[in-house]
Amino acid sequence: MLNPKLFFSFLTLSFLFTSFPQSDYLNDFQKAVKFYSDKKYYQALSLFDKVISDYPENSKTTASILFKGKTLLSMNNLAEAKSISIDFLNKYSSSKHADEARFLLTEIYITEKDYVKAFGQLLNVIQSSSLEQYLKDAEKEGENLVLNFLTVTDIKNISNFYKDEKVKSYLLLVKAKLQIDQNSFGEASESLNELIKLYPKSHYKNEAEILLSKISGKELAETNNKTIICAMLPLSGLSSNEELTASKEILEGIKFALDEFNNGRDDKIGLLIRDTENERNRIMNIKSELANNPSIKLIIGPVFSNEVRMALEEFNSTDLPIISPTATDNELTQINENFFQANPNFVIRAKAMAQYIFYVENKRRMAVLNSIGGYSPLLAAEFSAEFEKLGGEIIAKYTYKSDNLSSGIKIDSTKLVSAEGLYIPISDKMDAPLILSQLVQNNINIQLYGNQDWFLAKGFETSPELSNKMIFESDYFIEYNSNSYQDFNEIFLTRTKYDANRNVLYGYDAAKYILTVLRNISRDRKNIKTKIESGITVNGFHNNISINKNHVNVYLNIIRYRDGFFELVDKFKVSN
Repeated sequence: MLNPKLFFSFLTLSFLFTSFPQSDYLNDFQKAVKFYSDKKYYQALSLFDKVISDYPENSKTTASILFKGKTLLSMNNLAEAKSISIDFLNKYSSSKHADEARFLLTEIYITEKDYVKAFGQLLNVIQSSSLEQYLKDAEKEGENLVLNFLTVTDIKNISNFYKDEKVKSYLLLVKAKLQIDQNSFGEASESLNELIKLYPKSHYKNEAEILLSKISGKELAETNNKTIICAMLPLSGLSSNEELTASKEILEGIKFALDEFNNGRDDKIGLLIRDTENERNRIMNIKSELANNPSIKLIIGPVFSNEVRMALEEFNSTDLPIISPTATDNELTQINENFFQANPNFVIRAKAMAQYIFYVENKRRMAVLNSIGGYSPLLAAEFSAEFEKLGGEIIAKYTYKSDNLSSGIKIDSTKLVSAEGLYIPISDKMDAPLILSQLVQNNINIQLYGNQDWFLAKGFETSPELSNKMIFESDYFIEYNSNSYQDFNEIFLTRTKYDANRNVLYGYDAAKYILTVLRNISRDRKNIKTKIESGITVNGFHNNISINKNHVNVYLNIIRYRDGFFELVDKFKVSN
């Protein structure tokens, strides 16, 4: 809910790039901030504690206390983070960092789903902040909370506790917006007229007058009554028949989810299908058609990372939420703040294995073997960084060339004696049987972990003892023998003449997730984005979907190979 960039931009950057006299406590403080920005939370916490406790009270004491609370929140220690934030506000209410403490406490309450208390902290910022940017952010985040989690009764009750005219007029404005979202236009008009009459000098008066004119012109009623999702996919223009088939199967899954949702409902959701033709010019034309149409609430697609990148660049000037069912590249969410990945990116995939090994299998000493080409080095680096951040140790690292595997992998097996496992992310499924063979030849018999490419590999049966030690992550695992899947597939096959394969389920599960997001909210673009950012979880056939603060799905399947079969171990949720 709360903009994750907010705290960092206002507090962290100013300390990272400000030059201080190099006293001991300032050196420690700067190092701690750098650790925090690099997500090395244990090291950061230790140094912030040192600045707070080991030195006399100094110019960085209050900032260190606040950073300690932020660090604890990042480590999911909510109780202690909340205690520190409340103590900070009690002791340093006049501090220049008081607003940051209120925003921090807001995020803690949102995480705890105590939305009334979270909203109260934002109202305190609105009431007391002297900084325009803080005020704007508090107004924006407060409105998001109201529209998604509070009721008109909540707003009325909260208003009784405030006498400040700024807060009272703001509460009337957000109450009116909530009433508009609920299509209660008469009540909304009353709230807006009350604001204008009682608080004629309020800076919310102009917005109230604009909303009143839209209500009288019936603009809002007409806009709110239509909901259309656009499936924007490459249905032609692809050189690969396999990719074209995949895209069309994804569309079938999306269409089926919409039909299933609309069956027997009065508030039906429309589906607009647009072919990108895998061309930037075509995407530009689609943007011109959709951007200013208020009935279009969200885009599902495209499906391939290169085309997703083009679409995000073209749609960057719009407020349309975009969710790709399949794109996996890192950094896509940084191109467009309205973009979400229903498929985990490479960072999440590596983190999943590191966290699963550390937390579930309770292992602390690992080795890594990766190719020097493709995305294998990226996965290896992210895995190593995450495992060490958690407190584990990477005792050995090895590399190989895919085109030179037959000549052997140079592994010193003596270094692996103390290792509890070997992580092997591959970029080419053809490497798998050769790697297993090389490990056997080197008399290496150790628990193996890998990435999704192992799911597509052949040759496990040639090294059965070692193959039975293989566990890997995958963004899909279909339990074909389950009753729920068989019932679903029977209906889907009857209606579409397609089997519900993984491509179909990528589309179906992404659409099902979005349709769940659209329940019980006002269906405007901002609210949809906010609901996605709230982190709701929707169970799917191929994988679960829950979007984190970086706009990426944090669920992955953990799978093991056992005597010729693949078994689902867990649908694992990666923590931040």
